[in-house]
Amino acid sequence: MLMVRDVSDFIRQMQGESVKSKAGIKKLQDTGIDTNSKAYKVVISSMEQSAGNGIAYTNPQAIKNRMMSYDSNGNWINPAIAMGAKSNGKVFIE
Repeated sequence: MLMVRDVSDFIRQMQGESVKSKAGIKKLQDTGIDTNSKAYKVVISSMEQSAGNGIAYTNPQAIKNRMMSYDSNGNWINPAIAMGAKSNGKVFIE
């Protein structure tokens, strides 16, 4: 049986933390996200542009999934090239 002694903490855990707050940044760092990396900054910036203020309450897995599409310099990785396609996008089977 779940006993909730501090209702405000329970509600905050259910809602998540803002990625801009100290607690939110700590939670992201605890899950292994480098909040100082260029890939993180690019992802957060693009999420803020597309969702407006809705980005404030995302989850760490969503950020990790988007960060996988960027290299350490914050450049987007074309998935086709990563899987072996030529830089022009064509796949040649030998």
